[in-house]
Amino acid sequence: MPINRYQVFESIMDPVVILDNENMVVDINRAMLDLLDMDADHVVGKPAKQVFQGFPIPIAKYTSVSYAQTHASFEISGKTVHYELSVWPIHNELNKVVSRLYISHDITALKELEGELRTLNQKLEARVRERTQALANSYDYTLEGWAKALELRDKETEGHSRRVTATTLIVARELGIPEDELEHIRRGAILHDIGKMAIPDDVLLKPGALTPEEREIMEQHPAIAYQLLEKIPYLAQAMDIPYCHHERWDGTGYPRGLKEEEIPLPARIFAVADVWDALLSDRPYSKEWKREDAIAYLVEQAGTHFDPKIVSLFLDLVEKELI
Repeated sequence: MPINRYQVFESIMDPVVILDNENMVVDINRAMLDLLDMDADHVVGKPAKQVFQGFPIPIAKYTSVSYAQTHASFEISGKTVHYELSVWPIHNELNKVVSRLYISHDITALKELEGELRTLNQKLEARVRERTQALANSYDYTLEGWAKALELRDKETEGHSRRVTATTLIVARELGIPEDELEHIRRGAILHDIGKMAIPDDVLLKPGALTPEEREIMEQHPAIAYQLLEKIPYLAQAMDIPYCHHERWDGTGYPRGLKEEEIPLPARIFAVADVWDALLSDRPYSKEWKREDAIAYLVEQAGTHFDPKIVSLFLDLVEKELI
């Protein structure tokens, strides 16, 4: 039995209407009539703008185009319904456009699925952020534990790592370093002397002056820090301070003899903060300096030990009592 084209048209589940070049309704299927809640006799032969006036699917808005695709959302019985409207030209045997086909496809289920997936993705992203933060916190607790253990072993002043880290971050923020980079600076500052873990006690804990041989051993700790940390991806961007904080502005530092701006900026900032804290702290091998003497020392060492611009900014913050 041959297929009846009219039956096919009527069997289409999507609402369909055909308009001629004068935007008159020339055909419409049952699905569209049900959506309009009208009979064919009241629709066919009528102007589209009259038939679809106030209709939530914007057919009347697209009567002057041959191709279009748009979405419409509206409420039915308290539920949001989504439709996709597609407009296609119909050509005659001379390839002239004689009418246009308007197909309205209900995409409510698809939109609801998209919404559910979006909600699920948001929940998953939140869980990933929570787990990532928890992991980062665990790493940071470990770093702080390492720093505390080193302070106890090295007989550093209580809280040295914490103080010098805080001071370094104050200067770094004043220089406009982005917040995401400050986290790497913070970790580097906490771990600044991690390489000393490998220095023998008889050298690290020696109360008097070191011999040249002992000094050579002690000066290995930045390179040791690099060896310890370089294979830990989490700490790759925190390497500058542990590796370079004993470099000097005039190139006489160690371990690589870097000079001026060859020295990474975080290490240049930290070097000033570290010496400042050391001078103002009571230690087994040195007494606390007066504040004015510490300031004078930084001024004296600007351009030799320290980056002079960092010293100038640092002392400005000291004067403002921000450090």
